[in-house]
Amino acid sequence: MSTSSSSTSNAAVAATDAPTEPGISPTVTHYQQLATEFCKQLDAIAAIVPKLELTHASTAKSIRSRLNVPMEFLATAIAVVDQVPELQSVNRLDVASARDALQFIEAFRPVADKVAAFYKSVTSTIATRQSDLAFASLQTYAIAKGLARDVNSAHIAAHVANLKRDLGRRGPAKSSTKAAKQLPPPTLPPPPVFNGGGVMTT
Repeated sequence: MSTSSSSTSNAAVAATDAPTEPGISPTVTHYQQLATEFCKQLDAIAAIVPKLELTHASTAKSIRSRLNVPMEFLATAIAVVDQVPELQSVNRLDVASARDALQFIEAFRPVADKVAAFYKSVTSTIATRQSDLAFASLQTYAIAKGLARDVNSAHIAAHVANLKRDLGRRGPAKSSTKAAKQLPPPTLPPPPVFNGGGVMTT
């Protein structure tokens, strides 16, 4: 009896807490699912890289200015400090940390190259698919405009008007008092720039 009362009570509480109307969930596409899963795995991969960081804008210039120093010079500087106690006492270059940095650079520079190549591949794929879709859509628009000239194709003319509205102005503006305006081309985010240490900079 007590068990039945408890179950009834719990059911009443659950009914009270439940929303009166079901929430509306947007449809998730197959590609969105793939992209979400990719981002999760990318985050997991990024966590493997020790001390992963982005260069702050305030320090980017000074960092870039030192990236032209040859790696051979850096290795020699480490060796010199390791052999000269007077330089060690200056505390300007920690040998252990410096050697760790060299090992990191050597190991992760190919990773940076591979990531950059992958970025170019993805952005190229996006651009190509957008370009192909744009080409087919513009061809369809041109054909629809031709069909709409028929007096018996008022229904097509209505669709052409919608297409014209969403395409917007293309080519130079008619007014000579205004600068020529054109629709901007499809834009993609700029490619990542990696410094000599394989660290992405802005």
